Amino acid sequence: MRLKLILFFSFSFLFSFSFCQEVKNNRDSSLVNFNKTKELKALDSLGLSAFMSGRYYDSFKAHTQLLEKARAANSDYYKLKANSRLGYDYLEQNDTISAEKNINKAIEYAIKLKNDPFLGEGYMTLSFINFVKGKEEKINKAIAYMEKTIALNIKTGDTVNLTNTYYNYLNNIIKVNHLDKGEKIIKKINGFLPMVSKSRDSLLYVDYMPLAASYYNLIKDYKEAIKYTSPYLNDSNFKKQQFSLHLEKLYIEYSIALEGLKKYEESLKYGRLYDSIKALNFQKQKSKETAEITAKFKVEEYREQAIKAEFDSKLKTEKIKFKSIINYTLIVGTIISLLFLVQFYFLSKKRKQLIKEVSIKNQEYLEAKEEAERLSKEKISFFSTVSHELRTPLYGVIGLSSILLEDESLKSHQEDLKSLKFSADYLLALVNDVLEINKIDSNKIENEQKVFSITSLIATVSSSFEYMLIQNKNQIHISVSENMPVFIRGNSIHLSRILINLIGNACKFTENGDIFIVLEAECLTDDCVKIKFSIRDTGIGIIKSKQRTIFEEFTQANSENYNYQGTGLGLPIVSKLLELSNSKIFLESDLGEGSLFYFTLSYETVIENEIKDNERSTISVFNNMLLEGKHILIVDDNRINQIVTKKILEKEQVVCEIANNGQEAIEMIKEHEYDVVLMDINMPIKGGVQATKEVREFNTKVPIIALTAVEIEEVRHQIFDCGMTDFILKPYDINKFKEIIIKNLIS
Repeated sequence: MRLKLILFFSFSFLFSFSFCQEVKNNRDSSLVNFNKTKELKALDSLGLSAFMSGRYYDSFKAHTQLLEKARAANSDYYKLKANSRLGYDYLEQNDTISAEKNINKAIEYAIKLKNDPFLGEGYMTLSFINFVKGKEEKINKAIAYMEKTIALNIKTGDTVNLTNTYYNYLNNIIKVNHLDKGEKIIKKINGFLPMVSKSRDSLLYVDYMPLAASYYNLIKDYKEAIKYTSPYLNDSNFKKQQFSLHLEKLYIEYSIALEGLKKYEESLKYGRLYDSIKALNFQKQKSKETAEITAKFKVEEYREQAIKAEFDSKLKTEKIKFKSIINYTLIVGTIISLLFLVQFYFLSKKRKQLIKEVSIKNQEYLEAKEEAERLSKEKISFFSTVSHELRTPLYGVIGLSSILLEDESLKSHQEDLKSLKFSADYLLALVNDVLEINKIDSNKIENEQKVFSITSLIATVSSSFEYMLIQNKNQIHISVSENMPVFIRGNSIHLSRILINLIGNACKFTENGDIFIVLEAECLTDDCVKIKFSIRDTGIGIIKSKQRTIFEEFTQANSENYNYQGTGLGLPIVSKLLELSNSKIFLESDLGEGSLFYFTLSYETVIENEIKDNERSTISVFNNMLLEGKHILIVDDNRINQIVTKKILEKEQVVCEIANNGQEAIEMIKEHEYDVVLMDINMPIKGGVQATKEVREFNTKVPIIALTAVEIEEVRHQIFDCGMTDFILKPYDINKFKEIIIKNLIS
C-alpha cells in the first residue's frame, strides 16, 4: 500500500510540472507563430531570387538564414526547402560533398512530408552529383536516381518536369559516354515536346536540339544529326541571341554532321562560324567566371561566419539544456528507482508464473511424447497384424494356383488359373508396397551387402513379368554392356525392388509394344563399377505437368484415355531407395511417346575365386535332387498352408509330416528324426519361438526354418535368439523356398 502511495505522489508531481511547462510553451508559441512564418517566406523568396539572377553570395546567405530560422521554428517544410536550396548553392561552388549532404537531408524531409515534387528534385540532383564523379559505380548510381525521378514525375503526372528530367538524363549520359539509353530517351522527349512547349522559339527547343544532334554525331548517325540542326540555323531565337552558347553548340554539331557526310566545304564554313562565336563567348565566360570567383570568396567568408554563429547558438542551447537536466535529474532518478523496484516486483512475480507454466508444458510434452510412442507402437502392431492376416491367405492362394498351373489335367483352365495367380500376386505387391514405404519412413530398412550376379538378377526379375507381358502383348529386350563384371557386391534386395517397380510400370502402361532394359558399365576400375540402369518403354508416356508429382506417395499419372489401378507407391519407393544409396531417379517422357527412367548405382566388383564360402551359397544354383527322400516336418496351424507346402515338397519326392502346433511338433521331434523342420511362428497352444526353445534343450542339430508372414525386421532377433537357423517369408517364391531348404541341408 505504501509503495502505491509513493508512486502516486511522484507521478502527480511530474505531471503537474510538465503540464505547467506545456501551457507556458503553447502561449509563447502562439504569439510568435505568425511572425515566424512570414519571415520564413520572405527569406525563401529572397534566396530563390538571388540564385536565379546569379547572385550566389546573397543566395547562400539567405538560404543559411532560412535553415536557422526553420530549425528555430521547427518547420520541416522550410527545413526541406533550405537544405534543397543550399545543395544547389554548394553545387555552384563545385562542392559536391556539402551539396550531397544537404540534398540527402532535403530528401529525408521530403519523404517525411510525402512531398513527391521535392523528392523528385532531390533524386535528380543526386543523379547529377554522381554523374559528375564519373566512376562506373557512381554512374550506375546516378542512373538509378534518374529512374526514381522519372517514376515520381509519372506518378504525379507532371509532364513539364518529366520532359526536363529526360533532357537532363540525355545531357548526363552524353557527358559520361553511356550512349545505350540515348535513343529511348530522345523518343520520350520528342513525344512530350509538343505538349510542354507550344513555340519552337522556347528555351527548351534551343537547349534540346544541339544536344540531340550531339548524341547522333557520337553514334555516327550524321543524317539524323542534320535533322536536329539544319531547321534551326536561321531560327529567330538563335538570331536574336547570335552570340549565345546555344548558337555555338548548334554550329559545331552541324559542322561535325556535315564532315561525317563528307560535305567538307560546307562543314568548314560552319566550323569557322563556330570559332568566331566561341571567341566572343569566351570573353563573356571569362567575365562571368571572374564574378563567380569573387562571389565564391564572399560565400566562403559568410559560410565561416554562419558556422561560427551556428556553433554559438548550439553552445547557448547546450547551456540551457544543462540547467534543465540538473533540474530534472533528481525527479527522474527518483522515478527510475521506483520504477525499477516495481519492475523487479512484477518480474519476480512473472518469473514464478513462467516457471509454473514451463512445468505444465513439460508435463504436457512428456504426455504427448508417450502418446506418440504409444501410437507408433500401435501402428507397427497394426502393420504387423495386417501383414500376417493378408499374407497367410495369400500364401494359400498363390501356392495353390502355382501348383494347379503345373497340373496337366487342368490345361483347359490355364487362363483362369493364371488370372487367379496374377490377382494374388498383385494383392501381394500392394501389401509389400505399403509395408516397404512404412519401413523406409521408420528408418527400419536393412542395407544387407552380398555378392550376386547382375545378369542373373535382371533375368530373374524380368521373367517374373511373363504373364503381364502376354496379357498386354509386350516384349522385353535386355542389353548388358560387354565390360560388365560377372559378380558384384551390394544390396541386391534394394536393386530388385527398384527394378520390379520400374519394369512393372513399363509393362502396365504399355500395350502391343516393347520394354528395353539396358545396363551400361560407365566407370569400371579393379574394385569398383558404376552401372547406369535404363528402363524405356513405348507406352502412353507421362504428361510434363505430372512428371514431378508421380514421385509423391499415393499419386498416379492417369490420363484421360487410361485409368490404371494401383497404390501410387511404386515410384516413391524407387525414389526413396535410391536416395538411401546416394543416387537419384531421372525421367524423360512425352505424352504418347513412351517413357525413359534411368539411374546410376556404384558396386564393389568381385572376382569369382575371391568369393567367400558364406557368400557363394547366395549365387549357387541348387540341385533339387538333393531334396529327394528327405524327411521334413511341417509345423503350421493353417490347413491350406499345410496342403500347399506339402504338395510343393512332395513333387520333389520329399517325405512330409504335419504338426498342427508347437506342442505337437515337440512330441514328434522327440520320437522321430527329421532332416529339416519348417516351423510357423504364430500358432495356437504353443507358438514357433517357444517350441524351438524347448526343442533346442534336447536336439541342437536339426535345422529349424521359420515360416512367417510378419516383416522379418520385426521378428529377426526372436527367430535367431530362440535357436532357429533360417527363415522363409510367406508367401514365398517356390524356387527361393527350395533353395533355402537345400542350403540348410548342405550346411
